[in-house]
Amino acid sequence: MTSSTTPTESEIYISTFLSDNPDLDQELGDVSVMTDRYTNAEWAAQIAETQRKVLHEIEKRSYPGGKSWAYEVPKTASSEFAQTIDHTVLKLDVKKEGVDALCSEARTEGFKSVCVRLPWVQRCVSNLKGSPVVVACVVGFHEGTQDTYFKLREARAAVKAGAAELDIVLNHSILTRHNSPSSPTRPNAPLPRDSTADSVTAANTAVNARPLTGSVAASGPYSVPGASIASPTSTSSRFASSSSRTSDQGEEDDVSIPDYSAIYRELASLRSLCPSPTVLKLILETSQLTEAQILAASHLAAAANIDFIKTSTGFNGPGATLPHVQLMVTAAEYLSTKTLSNNGSPVRGGGRKMEVKASGGVRDLQAAKQMLAAGATRLGTSSGVWIMQEGRKVVEAEKEGGGEGGEGGVRPPATRLYTDNSIEDAY
Repeated sequence: MTSSTTPTESEIYISTFLSDNPDLDQELGDVSVMTDRYTNAEWAAQIAETQRKVLHEIEKRSYPGGKSWAYEVPKTASSEFAQTIDHTVLKLDVKKEGVDALCSEARTEGFKSVCVRLPWVQRCVSNLKGSPVVVACVVGFHEGTQDTYFKLREARAAVKAGAAELDIVLNHSILTRHNSPSSPTRPNAPLPRDSTADSVTAANTAVNARPLTGSVAASGPYSVPGASIASPTSTSSRFASSSSRTSDQGEEDDVSIPDYSAIYRELASLRSLCPSPTVLKLILETSQLTEAQILAASHLAAAANIDFIKTSTGFNGPGATLPHVQLMVTAAEYLSTKTLSNNGSPVRGGGRKMEVKASGGVRDLQAAKQMLAAGATRLGTSSGVWIMQEGRKVVEAEKEGGGEGGEGGVRPPATRLYTDNSIEDAY
């Protein structure tokens, strides 16, 4: 878990489940965190280049007549549209009836997956047997600050229980610990950070980088003093520097950069433990990050061969926004391919494009279509049934010449007892 004396409710929830299910939670044994590919300074230089080029591409797209973000959206209410939806329930107090309803709705609508916490994976697998709907499980939810060993245990237990996809929360506190408070003069600064996550950051500093086979934890902060990195050069102010600090004497100290290596080692270790065909999605928690930090996390995710980058948990600040999805889509394209047109960098191996999942606040058909048109290929939402019903009504109205739509072809309203966003506003 964490080295904090006050574990979060989510950590207690998962720890208790693992203790009660030793068949799913076996000691990992002689497993080490993956070694790094580059020094931290080398990561920083690569990330700066990614930031510069992605920003340049975004500016070009924004020009009149530019490429913009206009991706093909599956036909409204079609099976292809349904396949973009991860039908989700992540409340800690959800009951088995709620999980059963979630699975039933996913079967009926033909959603891509149901997304739940670890204790419900086996029940969902059983409920969905014989169905193409897969089970996704969140890992490190929702804080992301659990140590790497704990995340590895949770991920392996989820896969052993039958999860085909894992939605893993980035330890975004590694990226944000040097951030100055948000203010009107710093529009690029993130919103106030999660107090729970902040409270365990210091306690996890050594733990996250400790050797799993050793008894001595590494020491030192999540930064590497003395390393230097130039800010991306651009005429835009999108990337206000969040790395440098200034001394009381007004002289700039040596730049302290986040411990990118620690992030990469964790992601690479999870990828090694859960290879393809298990799908890994990295939740960035975009509301807590500057755009430069979103691009840094995207770069490291691509380097670790993560399949998706995802906007939000929905439990910490606002969810998906159109600008963030556009930023992540542009980054994913740059990081996945190298072509004459995009001058990209093939950071991600295997020739497969990293994809983007929009989650948090996607509650209606209009929002869903906006995110897909911006380039997202997956939507995390607890409102999937209602999005599909709204779509069918739109299709029916179009058939009838723009009226409100009759009953033909429109399924009766589904019970929303367990997918009501007034109860769970997380996804």
